[in-house]
Amino acid sequence: MLLRSERSAYHKGVLPNRGVLMIEFYGGYEVYSESGVDLTLLRDNLKRSATERLRDNQRMLPLIEELRRSGRAKFPDEAQQVRRQGMVEPEALLRQLADHHVEYVMIGGLAMIVHGSTHIIKVLDVCYSRTQKNIAALAAAFAPLHPSLRGAPPGLSFSFDVPTIQVGLNFTLITDSGNVDVLGEVTGIGKYEQALAQSEEKTVYDLKVPVLAFDALLVSKKAAGRTQDRLHILELEELKQMLEGNS
Repeated sequence: MLLRSERSAYHKGVLPNRGVLMIEFYGGYEVYSESGVDLTLLRDNLKRSATERLRDNQRMLPLIEELRRSGRAKFPDEAQQVRRQGMVEPEALLRQLADHHVEYVMIGGLAMIVHGSTHIIKVLDVCYSRTQKNIAALAAAFAPLHPSLRGAPPGLSFSFDVPTIQVGLNFTLITDSGNVDVLGEVTGIGKYEQALAQSEEKTVYDLKVPVLAFDALLVSKKAAGRTQDRLHILELEELKQMLEGNS
């Protein structure tokens, strides 16, 4: 947000003492934050339900991946692999988890969208319980979706079954319903029990879905510290101000 003393300078296009060049838009209202986040898109997105936001995200993925694929895949089989890796079908995946009574918390990019983010995300991230019962449920839930390791060397033998999950912890999967990161712990938060304690139940696709709470999501992004996380943080901080202003 701009300070009152800066608003007149803002309308002229430059912020004093900051060296930040601002574009002046018709009407004089704030379009971009100082960090470059489009506030108009955030405001508009908050008018939609969580389900509508997730469906908007899913509709955008084929176009984005088609543009990427055109410059990356040289042969038909490669094109099909790129297409699979560039998709995610949250509803199908969440219903599969619900049908098998898997204990999990939605985290990561799709959790951001549930809270109001405008970023385009192509992977479902979940943190799962490591109990014996839940590991069996998790394996059963994904079995019909033919999971394999995303980005693994060709020919690598892999089966997402109970013994594999027991000896592993975090898995990056590609399935018939898209990309899924199945994590036993969340950076900056902890294991499933800590994530669940910092989650909120959201209604998505008529399902009750435990989603990492906004503040915890921000903590996890700051702890991860990747380039994409830093970009997400800029938007989340603007979104946090909007949500607090509407409360």
